[in-house]
Amino acid sequence: MYRVTIGLLLVIALLIRIGYIEATPDYDLVHDAWGYDYHARSLAVGEGYGLSHERPTAFRPPGYPFLLAGVYKAFGVQASPRAERLPVARYAQAVIGTIVVALIGLLAHQLWGRRVALVALALAAVYLPLILIGGAVMSEPLFVALMLGALAAAVQHRRSPHRYRWVILAGVLGGLASLTRANGLILLAPLAFAAWDMRPRWSPRALMPPVVLVAVALLTVSPWTVRNAVRLHAFVPVSTQLGSALAGTYNDDARNDRENPASWRSLKHVPEYKAIYDRAASMPEVELERRIRSTALRYAREHPLYVGEVAYWTTRRMLDLGGLEWARHTASTVSVDRPWATAGVICFWLFGLLAIGGLLTGRARCAPGFVWAVPALMYLSVVFLVVETPRYRSPIDPFVVLLAALAVSSAASFAGGRLNRDRHRDETAPSSRDAPRSAPPAR
Repeated sequence: MYRVTIGLLLVIALLIRIGYIEATPDYDLVHDAWGYDYHARSLAVGEGYGLSHERPTAFRPPGYPFLLAGVYKAFGVQASPRAERLPVARYAQAVIGTIVVALIGLLAHQLWGRRVALVALALAAVYLPLILIGGAVMSEPLFVALMLGALAAAVQHRRSPHRYRWVILAGVLGGLASLTRANGLILLAPLAFAAWDMRPRWSPRALMPPVVLVAVALLTVSPWTVRNAVRLHAFVPVSTQLGSALAGTYNDDARNDRENPASWRSLKHVPEYKAIYDRAASMPEVELERRIRSTALRYAREHPLYVGEVAYWTTRRMLDLGGLEWARHTASTVSVDRPWATAGVICFWLFGLLAIGGLLTGRARCAPGFVWAVPALMYLSVVFLVVETPRYRSPIDPFVVLLAALAVSSAASFAGGRLNRDRHRDETAPSSRDAPRSAPPAR
């Protein structure tokens, strides 16, 4: 019955995601989605990883474009018009989104058992922010799936007699996550700590699993790093995105914006970077990124209080407390319409309130620290740069769902326990028929 219920919930999750795709037929590529599609088509037709300004590029991590290229190739739409290509990409995203739901349930089962797992599956199936980003041609759903898969493998390593097979799997998935989103490299810290669970701590036997995990992850990343060294003539582990991520936030326009303080903007609209941006087509990409990054870091050093302002405003926006108009605007960057964006914000707030309740439960506190380190590090990896919802909150949202599931499960257990106590009291209390009759009065 347990497996049947899991299967049913996953089918419902897939149908909901397909339903959203069918309900938004006007979806089109904008901003980053255009780049992912461009690289995927280039790979699928055999032209290699696409160029930028007629030169080799490593701006976009390769994980998602390679997967999307495989999807295009498998369905033969790599040379088809966009109207035929996008539905294929979006249905693939629906499948990935359903895998994310399954992994949320798996992680809940590993940590807290069957009841919480079923609740987590049901909540993840209907959690709208993940549905919205899952309907876009973006890398986040794949990253979240790889992240959760690596974490589940690390948890399983601690309870399985076949420890090294799970360590290797966690390392491979962690490496693939890093190839999908550049900040994925930070996941290696909690994953390695999860594998470092033997005693004595500093013995070779205890150190070997985390060392193997990190080594496998780096080996997984290394072919792309070698490719970058050959094509870009520089050491670029994964991506050249950091400079633009910093510069779009650390500039006078963003700092002096009173309507949307500390909000990221495209460099072509920022006067401080105009001289550099105008030379983008003629400058090697690595040199361009280095100059932009050094300029942005210098700006941060000259305005140290502004760094705190960035963290404050990005945190508010991550919680969708920066105003509904801003949330609708950032949702539009992944082609989410205004009504859907508003519904996504309300859904997040409801789940957030439940998550606060789940955080206060003893079961949440009993979970291994490395589990909660993952969303904490995902938050820290973007809080000083840029946050757009639902996109940049996607790696944190599964843990919101997990905490919400704990709250619902705990509330149900409490209500069930109280009902049982009341029933037991009613069953054991003497009825009026069983009560002893009073003796007749003496005459």
